[in-house]
Amino acid sequence: MKVKSSLSYLSIAIGSILSLSAHADILLSQYVEGSGFNKAIEIANTSDQSSTLDGYTLAKSINGNGEWGNKLPLDGRTIPAHGVLVIANTQASQDILALSQETNGSVLNFNGNDPVALLHNGAVHDVIGTMGGSYFAKDVTLVRQSNAFTPSPTYVASQWTTAAKDNIDGLGSVDIDSPVPTFTCEGESFISIQEVQGEGSRSPLLSGSGNTTDQQYTVKGVVSGVTTGITKGFYLQALEDDYNSNTSEGLFIYTGQSASDLKPGDVVCAKGKVKEYYDLTELSADNRQWVKLGEQQPPQATDIVPSESDDNFAQTLERYEGMLVNLPADLNMRVTRTFSYDYDARRNNMVVAQGRVNVQPNQNFAAGSEQAKQQSLENAQRRLFIESDQTAADGKIPYYPQFGRSDIDQDGSTEDYIRINDTLRGAQGILTYTYGEYRLVMTNTLSQDNFVHNSPRNAAPQVKKGGDLRIATFNVLNYFNSPFGGDANTHGSNRGAKTAAEFEIQQAKIVRAILQLDADIVGLMEIENNGFGEGGAIHQLVEQLNQQIRKPENRYQYVAMDTNQDGTIDSRDSIGTDAITTGLIYRSQRVTLTTPRIIHMPSQQAPAVYDKDGNLIEDGKNYQRDSLAPTFTVRSNQGGEQALTIAVNHFKSKGSTCWEDAAPVESGGQGQQDRDFQGSCENFRVAAAVALAEALKKIPGHQVILGDLNAYGKEDPLLVLTDYTPAKYGKTIHAARNTFINGKPQFGDQGADITQGYGYISAVSMIHPDNWSYSYNDEVGSLDHILISPSLKMHVIDATDWHINAAESSLFDYSNKYKGDLPKYRDQYRASDHDPAVLELKMGGAVNGVLLVSLFGLLVIRRYA
Repeated sequence: MKVKSSLSYLSIAIGSILSLSAHADILLSQYVEGSGFNKAIEIANTSDQSSTLDGYTLAKSINGNGEWGNKLPLDGRTIPAHGVLVIANTQASQDILALSQETNGSVLNFNGNDPVALLHNGAVHDVIGTMGGSYFAKDVTLVRQSNAFTPSPTYVASQWTTAAKDNIDGLGSVDIDSPVPTFTCEGESFISIQEVQGEGSRSPLLSGSGNTTDQQYTVKGVVSGVTTGITKGFYLQALEDDYNSNTSEGLFIYTGQSASDLKPGDVVCAKGKVKEYYDLTELSADNRQWVKLGEQQPPQATDIVPSESDDNFAQTLERYEGMLVNLPADLNMRVTRTFSYDYDARRNNMVVAQGRVNVQPNQNFAAGSEQAKQQSLENAQRRLFIESDQTAADGKIPYYPQFGRSDIDQDGSTEDYIRINDTLRGAQGILTYTYGEYRLVMTNTLSQDNFVHNSPRNAAPQVKKGGDLRIATFNVLNYFNSPFGGDANTHGSNRGAKTAAEFEIQQAKIVRAILQLDADIVGLMEIENNGFGEGGAIHQLVEQLNQQIRKPENRYQYVAMDTNQDGTIDSRDSIGTDAITTGLIYRSQRVTLTTPRIIHMPSQQAPAVYDKDGNLIEDGKNYQRDSLAPTFTVRSNQGGEQALTIAVNHFKSKGSTCWEDAAPVESGGQGQQDRDFQGSCENFRVAAAVALAEALKKIPGHQVILGDLNAYGKEDPLLVLTDYTPAKYGKTIHAARNTFINGKPQFGDQGADITQGYGYISAVSMIHPDNWSYSYNDEVGSLDHILISPSLKMHVIDATDWHINAAESSLFDYSNKYKGDLPKYRDQYRASDHDPAVLELKMGGAVNGVLLVSLFGLLVIRRYA
């Protein structure tokens, strides 16, 4: 029965005559790991006497790192007989705080993988969770079973019953003597697993819109898998086939506690209510309503086979929900995100998509269009997460143990890698549904033989030859040398490598990549903004490059600016006021620098935005990095010179917040919603695109706009720079309000509608319409662009992305964080998170018997002997 404390904690603490009880009577009894700061711990006293907590400490181990780093001494506190002490996070909900005796913001701030212990005189007395970083209890409430009221220095999951996130039933009181029912399965009436699953996405046993049946049902099957991590319970496979391809043969049995005494091949009877738990059909057999009846051969994996009746791949997966399945080769499952962090499930995993890689909706379709919305829907319908039951250890893929560890030919690169667009075949596991996605919980081990590299690694960009000028764009992912002997950065702290060893790897990778690019002009983004002196990041990078280039004509120099106009170019000069900046390196034997130039980008100085309670949401003050836009003279083999301006850009981030994102819809904002998948600040990036194009209109000659524009191929800033008209795209593009360029107003309080694009051409898209350079979540698209003025179109030999970064796992980058003992490689792969883009031009002269001549704006091709 439920026994509640008859006296409050406060009255006991003040007025009771206290007596000590045995330490076995003090234990952890409830754990709440809810949404936001809804965290609480209940400590119970199961004895018949009041107990003091002198000598006890509540402690937390961050990420299960093996140390009790956060501690709350409990000396002086007392818990009454059969009573509890509830400690909650300082910012927990009012419902939780009302049941709590005190608050704490340090220990009471856990995320499901932080073990919590009750220490007595420094030793572990009782504990919830395990060391190592596994998510033993994320988004759940744990309640200790009344038959397990004995403290233990080792976590025993079977002693705890699991309730849903934010469930605080029983918090503030302790259940002393409720017996655990004994289930035998004798005399039960059975229903088949197929009947529970039905032919649709919901169990036919559920009535109306409810998600739980009133009646309990009993099923029998053979265990195909036991899970204690991503789901807690076991999976049963039907003992008999109903020969209906529309009904699944598998079912998840939720236990709320460990079922580790079961194994594949065990024949089990289970009873409980049928639920749709966040769209996963399950039978909830808590209170241990299951029993092993016998053993047989474990189930064999069933190939997933689409049916002509399936409207999409998600419907195909629904027919196999809860089953042990195999991904055959002809299913064509393409890796669309390599092994990396999943922020929804808070774990590392991989994502595959059926038939093709998932493309960001705005890459090929105008943001907000019906086609873009359809693309987003189709991406969701093709998606499948590849999981491990337990959280992966740092630097390891649990189901691919050899990943990143071989270098058989000793060429400095591993043969065991996974790239976006690889075909995954032969993966086996339990198909489940959680966190809004279908997930394959792996049961077999993968090797390189399970992956077909449809887009294998290329040591150098695959560019058609025949040009005489190569231009590239390269985001170098926070190349900072100031902590390692470089000049100081006056605009911010280090964003790059944290140790000298990391920096050495980062530098080696970037240098290797630029050398393989073999470009005459390279625009750089995310290089440290610490000036142009000998200790500057760009100076050091060029120095490192030139040390490995033997031919003098192929060596680089960089564009330097006297930005403070003191007559000297040194470490005191910088472009803009951000910690990172844009840069440009070039071969002076190929082009001659004539005019160094900075184009100032807009800032936003809009009113602040507050919520209904008067809290500041957005201060309205936003900034962009200035563009470096030098003009060069290109010498032609046929005589004459041509002017070429290269504008290197890094537009405002999608992850920022600008006025238009925060302001309510009735005020002209978006109400903190991203309906068209552009992220934040697209209106501010439009203002930057207009500022850039207007400045370039005043500069004669050919022009190239390159860099990280933080906009996909058909998002508003790209449309403005290219071929936008309201009629063509059926939308109005609006520039941000209250923007200023170098102190002068650009747009007023209302911003501005843009009515015409500026006519630049996306060189890479022109030749490769399916191009992409960046991967975010499980979608790819181009943030890194090379846009050319129409005058350059006739000079283009080729343009392409070089997939050395975005296609690769982030486990191969320079950082040591979360890498464990994974080997480090100094190759060009994962030198950054953005892929370089390359443009090959023929500015004059003849190659391979072809002479390009401009005649009245037409392209004339003459062959000669």
